[in-house]
Amino acid sequence: MASNKLKRELIVSPSMCGEDSCMSIAAVFDLFQDTATMHADTLDIGPAGMKRRKMFWVITKTVMRIFRRPEMMDEISSETWIQAAERVSCERDFAIKSGDEVLADGRSIWAVISRETGKLVHMDQLYPVGLDFDKPAPEGIAFERLGKKYEDADHIGTYTVRSVDIDLGGHMNNVNYVRAMLGCFSTEEIRDIGIKGVEVNYISQTYEGDEIEFRLRDAENGLEIGALNDDGKTVFSAKLYTDM
Repeated sequence: MASNKLKRELIVSPSMCGEDSCMSIAAVFDLFQDTATMHADTLDIGPAGMKRRKMFWVITKTVMRIFRRPEMMDEISSETWIQAAERVSCERDFAIKSGDEVLADGRSIWAVISRETGKLVHMDQLYPVGLDFDKPAPEGIAFERLGKKYEDADHIGTYTVRSVDIDLGGHMNNVNYVRAMLGCFSTEEIRDIGIKGVEVNYISQTYEGDEIEFRLRDAENGLEIGALNDDGKTVFSAKLYTDM
């Protein structure tokens, strides 16, 4: 019977790690996305199933807490599970653990878009019948309402979307926004920020050759960052939490 959750064991490889020999924040996002895709495939709503349906998944927002980043060659587990779907969106949750210790956890909202119409697809067309939604979302973590206006924020960098950023949807991969954003800071600055969590909102798609500008402002218990396109429209917003 199809399960609403999946757990996989793995070793933290060098490709996942940053200069401190710990799993990078972007790699945490990568691992969640990879595990989510593996689980979706068991439900026939992974890459092959969605290609057959002429549809694709998009993440609209994610919030995660980071308690401790694992070190290179550590043995960890990656878990993901889904909640009962709304009309045109669903929640997928995740956790990274070392034994029983939770290293990171989070929540995310996903939607499905038709390749033929470009419109959102109702979830009742996708979930297998009989799924048992028995695992609640992680406690103590919730989505904030991030701002979409960053005219008053400070310029911290620009990024040109490259061929290596493009995913099967034909636009910039979600995690590469996180990489580009964090790339606006030096390793010393990232250490000084002391990131305890990250929240991201994916607002609008960008494509190869597009240039985005990152702007930053102070916020309660962290920093808010917006990415603007050439028209000045915010395509991505995020918060780096220094306390959660």
